Amino acid sequence: MTELRTHAGIPTGQLRAAWEALVADDPDGTVFHTPRYLETWHRVLGQRAHARVRTVHRDGRLIGVVPEAHEREGSPTGPIEVIRFMGGTEVTDYLGPVARPEDRDDVAAAYLGSLIDDVDWDELVAGGLPAASGWPDAFLRHAERLGIDVIEDAHEAVCPLVDLAEGYDAYLDRLPGKQRHELKRKARKLGRDLGGVRVVEVEDEDIDEAFDVFFGMATETETEKRGFFAKEEMRTFFRALADEFADDRVLRLHLLEVAGAPGAATVSLVQDREWGLYNSAFDQTLASHAPGMVLVGELIRMAAEEGCRMFDLLRGDEPYKYRFGAEDRELRRLTLARR
Repeated sequence: MTELRTHAGIPTGQLRAAWEALVADDPDGTVFHTPRYLETWHRVLGQRAHARVRTVHRDGRLIGVVPEAHEREGSPTGPIEVIRFMGGTEVTDYLGPVARPEDRDDVAAAYLGSLIDDVDWDELVAGGLPAASGWPDAFLRHAERLGIDVIEDAHEAVCPLVDLAEGYDAYLDRLPGKQRHELKRKARKLGRDLGGVRVVEVEDEDIDEAFDVFFGMATETETEKRGFFAKEEMRTFFRALADEFADDRVLRLHLLEVAGAPGAATVSLVQDREWGLYNSAFDQTLASHAPGMVLVGELIRMAAEEGCRMFDLLRGDEPYKYRFGAEDRELRRLTLARR
């Protein structure tokens, strides 16, 4: 028998541990789906939203988790109560439920069925869902069955992925010759012209100081990243992630040292043999030598040697990502309305 339970906030104890285990069993589960990440997000950036977690059980066993963030928002017809998945798209690349593939349909049915009896929502914005995960189709199927209106079914974003399942040499072999040559040429040129390079993974005790370097590079750029990291709450959030995830190397901060000085920096999230490039920055005075590209190329090699099956460049279709042979994973967003 399937049962849905509702929790105010992030569950603790045995249920939290079962949630973590479920993320590991879900082929689409990521760091962003874990209670550790979502709790950090809610504490630092999501305080305005009311956190509620729905858990779905079958015969006493956890089979699904749906983390919700409730917020009152304006609309052309007046204020409405909106449910979004916890995380917020500004800093969270994948959102939504977790479940094993064989349980997705039952979890979607139980979740939407519970919303039919709720009166404290007007819209459900179900974003950040990988198109191939089965979640969008399951939600649409059960929304139609239950009489919930679908007012949007849209492409939201892409996450370009580099396949490393067959190892680094196989990855290089798949790259077009021109791209492979260009990546190697940039690395050689940087070292030759500027006096040597090396990649350093920052130790946990030095990570706070390294974040100062990273933020300094990020705010020197002329892109939207400058405004993003100028916000104190974003700097606080990244440091909070480091406090939570650096000890066990889920969060890693790497520096590309050029002639002994930082030339580029990256923040990565690594879990379950998937390496996610969360953010990056580089010294603008070295732009002609592409230190950021060199560092990302080295991270791909390191990820393959560590046994990662995928290098995820996460949200955004910036042209540089495709120079590494990345292919898009589509994210969809559904908006459902209560009649």
